[in-house]
Amino acid sequence: MIKRSLSEARIVHFTLDLCTSPNHRAFLGVVGHWISGDGKLHGTLLGLRRFHGSHTGVNQAQHFWEVVKLYELETKVGYFTLDNASNNDTTLTQVGVYLAELGIEFNPTERRLRCFGHVINLVVKAFLWGLNTEVLEGLASRNSTEGDGQEIIELMEWRRQGPMGKLRNICVWICRTPQRRDGFTNKVRSH
Repeated sequence: MIKRSLSEARIVHFTLDLCTSPNHRAFLGVVGHWISGDGKLHGTLLGLRRFHGSHTGVNQAQHFWEVVKLYELETKVGYFTLDNASNNDTTLTQVGVYLAELGIEFNPTERRLRCFGHVINLVVKAFLWGLNTEVLEGLASRNSTEGDGQEIIELMEWRRQGPMGKLRNICVWICRTPQRRDGFTNKVRSH
């Protein structure tokens, strides 16, 4: 059904991103956006493929291109919405190489759109945390367990960041167990 709808599209635009699952496996998600023959806008996941190898742009382009070939979209590649990672420049340059081999013109700079949500996220982090974002993100990504001493160090580091750090600690405490989340939800609903 998806292939049939895609066959009617003149052009397909893409959103793609790499992510790592909680069990440390990398995946490349590819979402296609197009208008079908009946004039309806569609957006659907075309691929969520296990990503093997380093996260270079060339490797990312190769994984993406496999999805393009699966759906026979080589002549319909449109614009891309990507985050600000530098390997995305290389990804689109490599996509341009694949398209050039087919005699299709492709300007990777022109075809790359920056994900507005990602830009806003970066701006808010800079506004709230200033130049300390790397340290704080390192703390946030650590999997500390209660009672190992690391949790106290993490809480104190966030507390030193002022009101926003304290708010973050409260949110982490509430979200740590389903019972706390339910209790918080009930408290909010009762007011």
